[in-house]
Amino acid sequence: MLGKPTILNSAADYQNAVDYYKVHKSEKAVMIKKLENLRDNIYILVLKESSKGKEPEEQTADDFEKVLNPNPLKKKLGISDAQINTWIEEL
Repeated sequence: MLGKPTILNSAADYQNAVDYYKVHKSEKAVMIKKLENLRDNIYILVLKESSKGKEPEEQTADDFEKVLNPNPLKKKLGISDAQINTWIEEL
């Protein structure tokens, strides 16, 4: 890999990015934030049953509830919370 990683579509991409930011420490806070978001982004918003009859234009934030995402990005990429925490510590 050459240059700063911009697209992170696989576990290997994340590993390469961590390796890059170990050497180029000036922007490592950006990578730490990306890793924290990957680890913590496990919820999705779902329309409440009571709000399903409303027109989309009439729906507000109160019409949605947070539920656990059954297939978060970290699961799709095969990355565990332990691996993400290890990467954060390495930076």
